[in-house]
Amino acid sequence: MKIICFVLGLLVTTTLAAAEDAATLISQYRRAHGLPAVRTDAQLTAAAERQAQAMAKSGVLDHNVAGDFAARMADIPVGAAGENIAQGTKTWAETIQSWESSPGHNANLLLPAATHVGVAVAYNDQTHEAFRAMVIGRKVEKRAFQPTPFNPYPGVEMWQ
Repeated sequence: MKIICFVLGLLVTTTLAAAEDAATLISQYRRAHGLPAVRTDAQLTAAAERQAQAMAKSGVLDHNVAGDFAARMADIPVGAAGENIAQGTKTWAETIQSWESSPGHNANLLLPAATHVGVAVAYNDQTHEAFRAMVIGRKVEKRAFQPTPFNPYPGVEMWQ
């Protein structure tokens, strides 16, 4: 049991270290373009993990394999967000470099308002191919308003 706990702890530590390394690379790239650095975020990382795992399980590189991006982000308090995905790259450095060369992916890396990032990698069981996902966004305060029968749209004043 101690060995299992140790191995699990080592995997979690390695995963977190890799996420921090990727966030550092992304932040360096952003600073080189006059933008602020981003910090890792547990909610964005969880969203990236779900996407990477769904792609690895299906063996398909697709933004919608884990569901529509807007729906996956609905419970995360972000004001703006983007997602980059990759298949078959060996390292985060290689992945980020390929995104820098793609206009759409580069736009997400350089999302001006971004404050936080989450990254994840998962491997296909048969091919052992890597599937990577990054979710980047601007975190905002969660709305204090809750829907009521008289105001079903929190944060929107309704006049009657």
